[in-house]
Amino acid sequence: MTATFPHCPSPQRSPLKGRGSLALVLWCLAATSAAAQTLVTSDKPTAISVTLYRAPDRDPSTPIDRTAAQGFALITETRTITLPAGPAVIRFEGVAGNIMPETAIVSGLPQDVAEKNLDADLLSPRTLYDRALGRRVLIRRTDKATGRVTEQQATIRSSAAGAAVIEIAGGYEALRCSGLPETIVQPSVPDGLSARPTLSISTSAARPVTVTVTLSYLAGGFDWQADYVITLRGRAGSGDSRADLTAWVTLASSDVTSLPNARTQLVAGKPNREQTPSFGNYEAGALSLRCWPTDIDYGSDSAVPPPPPPPPPAPLMAMESGEIVVTAARMSAPAVEVIQGELGDFKLYTVPMPTTVAAQAQKQVSLMTRANVLVRTVYVSEGQYGDLQPAHPVLRMRNRTADGLGAPLPAGQVMVFQEGAERPILLGSPSFDDKAIDEEVELDLPPTPRVSASLDHVSDAKLIQRYLLTVSNANAWPIAYEARFSNGDERFASGAKTVMRNGQRIWAVTVPANGRATFAYSLRAPE
Repeated sequence: MTATFPHCPSPQRSPLKGRGSLALVLWCLAATSAAAQTLVTSDKPTAISVTLYRAPDRDPSTPIDRTAAQGFALITETRTITLPAGPAVIRFEGVAGNIMPETAIVSGLPQDVAEKNLDADLLSPRTLYDRALGRRVLIRRTDKATGRVTEQQATIRSSAAGAAVIEIAGGYEALRCSGLPETIVQPSVPDGLSARPTLSISTSAARPVTVTVTLSYLAGGFDWQADYVITLRGRAGSGDSRADLTAWVTLASSDVTSLPNARTQLVAGKPNREQTPSFGNYEAGALSLRCWPTDIDYGSDSAVPPPPPPPPPAPLMAMESGEIVVTAARMSAPAVEVIQGELGDFKLYTVPMPTTVAAQAQKQVSLMTRANVLVRTVYVSEGQYGDLQPAHPVLRMRNRTADGLGAPLPAGQVMVFQEGAERPILLGSPSFDDKAIDEEVELDLPPTPRVSASLDHVSDAKLIQRYLLTVSNANAWPIAYEARFSNGDERFASGAKTVMRNGQRIWAVTVPANGRATFAYSLRAPE
């Protein structure tokens, strides 16, 4: 779509003389300069590719903030546009709301880009109100008793921060203080407000031409993470056992723009990126007006009603195009999984089918499924030599093919279930960071009443302190136990065997069924 300015008459044909004629000539020159730049609008892309990067500072145990996702995305759009001869301004409508315009790259144009602009004022209740400052609007009131609706002209005299002060019928009052339902009716949309995020560029062409251009840019407001479901077979906490693992990739967007049928990729790792504020904040468009001078919030005033809240998740979701299949108890294996690749030192995951990264929403696609994964349960107490935490079970897996895994594991949260007679039972929801092949994965679970560890201070000499650790097992089967001590400056001594691993001194023992084990040690303070 193109738009041009009307033809400006030549000064020789102007009926005005003298200074009036000179003013008309100057106006015509300005209009001619503006008219030389034809406006070309591209309303949507023909193809989209998006690469999602995780929030760099978000801990795997912290869920994605769906209202303000802290990751970012590299978005590439393909658009076909028709350019006239000469200078033109191209408007790319429907770009991501949190676009970083300084990163935008446009290729495929006849000439280089001369200028880039982001239309930062998106149409919203707040921008509508702010643009109405000093202008006449209609105040619509509804009588609660009769239902009669009346409209009266008024002038906005305050900003959108706090109370709405209006001048009406020769006086001043605060909106929504009359006790009647009141709203503001805008006569028209003010100039300069765009209904969709828009990036505009200035360029030029020697002759009319239809070109296919590629627009690439970074945008904030996106995030992703891996989510795992592990279902243990057999008895919980009985040493070596087998488990089924299902992993999903959760994609999230807090942006206002949807990316339909996008070729989607995910980067696992932590690229070094300094946080920079995005140019436009399209999520700050809400308007909350209060009756002056109280703090009562009477809700939003908007010409466009806000979207309804999302429905609660259904207990069972059908699989579509290889996407998530969930029940409250277990996950079914999907038909299609993401494809793992390499990107330098990072891992690149490609969703094999087009997928829609919807605005202000999240979705899941399959990462992997593994059956018969070897899992070892170890009960662990951690702390200082004189202060140990309660014993709790730890699930330990080796990420190798021989044990049923053998694939890079992106950071994420884990839901651990124990297989039961009627349905699986949730044991815990730990998390872990990125794990490479052959690396060990440990998942901490909450303490259980059947295994306890108590540390007693049995004697205290001038330089030597003696301790006794007692581990009790009330299960009908033996368990593996580890005491992990942070390595301090004290001189440690014990008749039992210990090892040093990852900066910790570890005492490992098998505690018999319905039995106990003891560990005596002493600490010699520095002289």
